[in-house]
Amino acid sequence: MGIPIRIHISWLVIFLLLTTSLARYVFPDLYPDWSQATYWLIGLVTSLLFFASLLTHEMAHSLIAVKRGIGVRSITLFIFGGAARISREASSAGTELLMAIAGPLTSVLLSALFAVIWLVTNDFLEPIAAMSFYLSWINLALAAFNMLPGFPLDGGRVLRSIIWWRSKSYMRATRLATLSGQVFGYLLILFGAIIAVLQSWLSGLWLAFIGMFLIIAASTSYQQAKLRESLQDFTAQSLMTPGCQRVPASLSLESVVKDYLLPGGYQCLLVSDWGNFVGVITPQELQRIPRKSWSTTTVSQAMIPVERLGTVSPSDNGITVLERMDEGDYGLLLVKTDYTVVGVIERLRLLQLSRLHSDLGM
Repeated sequence: MGIPIRIHISWLVIFLLLTTSLARYVFPDLYPDWSQATYWLIGLVTSLLFFASLLTHEMAHSLIAVKRGIGVRSITLFIFGGAARISREASSAGTELLMAIAGPLTSVLLSALFAVIWLVTNDFLEPIAAMSFYLSWINLALAAFNMLPGFPLDGGRVLRSIIWWRSKSYMRATRLATLSGQVFGYLLILFGAIIAVLQSWLSGLWLAFIGMFLIIAASTSYQQAKLRESLQDFTAQSLMTPGCQRVPASLSLESVVKDYLLPGGYQCLLVSDWGNFVGVITPQELQRIPRKSWSTTTVSQAMIPVERLGTVSPSDNGITVLERMDEGDYGLLLVKTDYTVVGVIERLRLLQLSRLHSDLGM
């Protein structure tokens, strides 16, 4: 489906821990007659199939998103599991519900599949049966945990979709689901502390880390929702910086700073090459180049090429602007009429506006 699948470096930590735990403790305690080679082989395959199950869980979310017209930018496996990165939020409570429920339902189906394999192989292929039993149990546990009503877990998204449907208010639903996610996060930290003192410090620490992750993720999601709300009454024309000055691509960065940025106070310059618009240069691009190299570096070498710039029309609303930025992971958008660039919108401008909106209590 054209969705990149990525593995974060932190995934290696949990992969190695899980494989080692299965090969040295879980399977040897339950099946003492196996050889060491069998423990490690089954431990390794079980770990790989567990993460394949996580990936399938996220792919189920992604499939519904794509079918509902929502782009999926990537799926990433990392230390806390998996995450599908979508280009925008669901536009209705029904879409949110379907996207949220797809993952846990898939995990339940995988649990049933591994349970069938366990039943079939239990009498004559003990290692395969043991692996299937573990995968059946862990997929069921994964579905159950994800259905806890704490945002941004799947259960929290289900809760948000129900509140959204009943109240007709996206922000009210997000606020209550976020609060639920933060409460569950603090409960996990508390429970982890108790487990660490009374039973296993490693298990307790892991629960506490998951709780902290939930709290941070819930807060981040709510801030994103507030940003979305603060932009709904604006258009691209009201958000843009108009009348951007044009500079030649062959100009040195030192000249750009001395002749344009400092005297004119420009935050964004359009770059032209023989009359053709080829990119944009901002102070952020300048900061990536060492100061001593400004005199020998041209604008064309430091600019953001036009191919990496998204566009919106002046009449597009603020939410469309935000979704377009998220969809292409753009830090800057061009505001264009049919053939002319009339302004630019930087992500920093949106964040500043949202912060002002919040400070004024709007």
